[in-house]
Amino acid sequence: MSDRDQPQNWEGFFAEEYGRLGPETRTRLYDLLPEGWTFEGKRVLDFGCGPGRTLRQFTEEASKGEFWGVDIDPSSIESFEDCDLPLHTRVCDLNPPLEFEDESFDFIWAISVFTHLTDNSADWLIELHRILKPGGRLMATFMGPAQSEIVAFEPWDENRVGMNVLYKDRTREEGTPMVFMSDWWVREHWGRLFEIETIEDIHSQRWPMLVKKEANLTAAEVMAMSDDPREIDALRHNLVQVQEEASRLHQTMKDDRIRQQEALDAQRAEFESSASWRATKPLRQIMGRTRRS
Repeated sequence: MSDRDQPQNWEGFFAEEYGRLGPETRTRLYDLLPEGWTFEGKRVLDFGCGPGRTLRQFTEEASKGEFWGVDIDPSSIESFEDCDLPLHTRVCDLNPPLEFEDESFDFIWAISVFTHLTDNSADWLIELHRILKPGGRLMATFMGPAQSEIVAFEPWDENRVGMNVLYKDRTREEGTPMVFMSDWWVREHWGRLFEIETIEDIHSQRWPMLVKKEANLTAAEVMAMSDDPREIDALRHNLVQVQEEASRLHQTMKDDRIRQQEALDAQRAEFESSASWRATKPLRQIMGRTRRS
């Protein structure tokens, strides 16, 4: 795409994209659900709903079922207050639990949530498992091949990615952590809690449809390494990724210090070349001799 082909109004462009993806996501969710699925009488949760790009697409279904959205961002939940929609929303904490009873939802989706969860990823997976009814369904997207060169700056290699965490300490304002998962790792670890019906490539992320198993596991048990040798290879590669990330950060900090010093040197040079600096030179020399005597 040439420069003149680039959208000039980026705010409008992203707003348009945001709006377009809502209806598309609704369609994609329907595609992943089994044939004949109906939301009538169902209880549904949008985990990490934000201001409701996807949740707001289900207002018709919400008149027949019960639709909830939760998010850690209070302003996103507040955006629902002035909307006359049959939707229920609630602010949730950074860590589980959610304020819902056991086995109370038929279907949960989490879009671009586990793509950023690090230490508490397994805890949240277990929590969503807890509130699903027996045989309930979960669709939770994760990052895979499509983002590798853009985010990790490397070609995708399934054999060296398990659950690889990048930019772990980045804040939300800085872009949040980025978490890559491979299909084999999801099947092994998420598969301890769910049957994996399918994994599709949609909107540049991997979309698995999961069905709740009867299981009672801790986070440590969900994350425990299997005998697959790719587990070790993925850990080794994630260490390399983190080392490269640290090197880039160190270089950035070094470049910033150099730029700051250059700016200070330029200011000093400008000041020392000024008429007032030259005029007061004799006085500074007298003061210097006085201090030495």
